[in-house]
Amino acid sequence: MAVILHSSFKKLGCFISRADLCCNAEKHYNSPTCCFSLLLAQARSPIRTSCSHTEAAGNMAGDLILLAAVSLLSAFQQCYFARLVGKSRMKHKVMPPAVTGAPEFDRTFRAQQNCVEFYPIFLTVLWTAGCFFNQELASFLGVLYMFARYKYFHGYVQSVKGRLTGFYLNVIILICLITLGAAGIVNSFLDEYLDFSIMKKLRKLF
Repeated sequence: MAVILHSSFKKLGCFISRADLCCNAEKHYNSPTCCFSLLLAQARSPIRTSCSHTEAAGNMAGDLILLAAVSLLSAFQQCYFARLVGKSRMKHKVMPPAVTGAPEFDRTFRAQQNCVEFYPIFLTVLWTAGCFFNQELASFLGVLYMFARYKYFHGYVQSVKGRLTGFYLNVIILICLITLGAAGIVNSFLDEYLDFSIMKKLRKLF
């Protein structure tokens, strides 16, 4: 509370000092109306600036809502996989820090570790493709990736060969996202520094 009051009085003192300077420059120092008007103007300006920043942040959040939603869902999926590893530990009595035990636990643990290993790559290419190429397409591929990860995890828990279909689908989706992200970055670079946009040319053709 003391910190808040100190900050408020500091800002008020700053506003009053500015008003005094302006009134002195206009030779109306003895006019209370002048100083009060200037004080109100100074007090309002930070509020307007704050509102404009809030509106800009809201617009940016709206532009990225699909990517944020897919990212959040994928985080929940990672938590779900970790929970299944914990249940498998209890089922087969494999206590930490041990990471080996019954074959089913080994497959469950390895499936979850593989998902964790690929997760940073997925998030990076998802946001790159979404920001520089197309958010809707990147988000759709992100949902497909989550489905492929689900299929991979549960297939691996059943058998080693059961993981292959989901794994191959994951790799294909990651390659697509990487390709879209690279294309978007190249197009943005050409548009920014050479004033040549491949996307604009394609839109004119089609």
